[in-house]
This record gives sequence, C-alpha cells and structure tokens, in this order.
Amino acid sequence: MPKYRVYGVVTGGKYLGEFEANTPEEAKQLALDSDEAHVSLCHQCCDQCEDPEISDAHTDLVTD
Repeated sequence: MPKYRVYGVVTGGKYLGEFEANTPEEAKQLALDSDEAHVSLCHQCCDQCEDPEISDAHTDLVTD
C-alpha cells in the first residue's frame, strides 16, 4: 500500500498597521511591502510550522 506525507495549512492573522493610500488595494500593497509583513515564531512553534509567510491581506477603512 502507498504511503503519503500530509501537510496541514495553518491560517492566522497579524495586524500590519495603518497605511495612508488612495485605494484599499494600494493600502494592501503598502502593507505587504512593509517591514511588518513577516512572521516569526518561537523556537517551539517553528518546529511545527514550516515556511510561515503572509500570503494575503485584508483592508478596513479607518473612520476615526
């Protein structure tokens, strides 16, 4: 019988900050290009999660 390696996809969120931009898309790109767009894990967690990355971002309009 064949044997398979199976990997789970881990999903989470990280606050990247507030960015001034003309459109949500521009703000999203600014955030993804910023120094905040990285993921670091503690030594215990990094043994369980390979290659953490921010692959997408969502925007909310700041109204205050």
